[in-house]
Amino acid sequence: MIHNLLKVLKDAFSSKKLRLPNQPLDETSLPYPLASDVSVKDYNFFIESKEISGYKFEYYNGTVYIIDMCSNEHEAVIEALGDSFRAHSPTYAIYDAPIQIRGQPFHESPAGDGTRIAPDLAVFPHETYVPRPPVPHPGPPPSDTRGNPYARIICEIAMSQTSSNLKRKCKLWMRQSYVRSVLGIKLYDIMNTRNNTQGKRDRAMKATLWQQGVPKRKWKFGTVNKDGSPTGPTGCNGPNDPNYVITIPVSDVFYDPAVPAIEYTPLPPPATLMNAVFTIDFYKIQRMVLLSQAQ
Repeated sequence: MIHNLLKVLKDAFSSKKLRLPNQPLDETSLPYPLASDVSVKDYNFFIESKEISGYKFEYYNGTVYIIDMCSNEHEAVIEALGDSFRAHSPTYAIYDAPIQIRGQPFHESPAGDGTRIAPDLAVFPHETYVPRPPVPHPGPPPSDTRGNPYARIICEIAMSQTSSNLKRKCKLWMRQSYVRSVLGIKLYDIMNTRNNTQGKRDRAMKATLWQQGVPKRKWKFGTVNKDGSPTGPTGCNGPNDPNYVITIPVSDVFYDPAVPAIEYTPLPPPATLMNAVFTIDFYKIQRMVLLSQAQ
């Protein structure tokens, strides 16, 4: 996989900017600085025009980093979260569902530096209920880079990516007022013990939820703590435990303030959805991770 990436990089950036690894990358190598002295324009072109799978990139002060690599566990968490966000659209054809879900759609970074970033999972309204902004990207109102309504709920999942890097990216998304909720999930390294009821290798997991106007909240929902110690009697050991079930208002998806300056008036969303909530059970996510990881 790394050889395909290096070919793409050589095509995108001059060789003098590249720092080629001497051996295949793994989780212990990350974050890995791939290229330096890269302009924002070249970086945006690189991530939007090249077919690259299996890697998560970040641009910081002119350097392009690999911060994470996709895995079975990563995709399992995406699948579980997607099911939670689709729960309120069972009777709609997928192209007409009021709640739309995408993996890694590009958005202008809330940092205002011109870079483009993509979340692991974005939840946003169908254009029937929140019309495309009349002013092309970047608006107002803001949109993704293709002119679709800006994501309102963001999910970021980290494996090799450090907790501090994950936190920084989630807080960056929250700088865009149209993003109402951001859920960050960190999966720590697999352990050799098997003290859980599923008989799988133990793993620590952590979730943090940021919401506009609300203090952030955290949950440790793995089979063990980060140091390998037991989670104790309040551990995440079964479904529907209120200590490990979170809700996010569906109304977050349809957040759409009027913009009088351009005569933009939002349409009302489906009334049946405005008092509903998304329910995310961390035990189900834990089970999906354990099922997908190395045995």
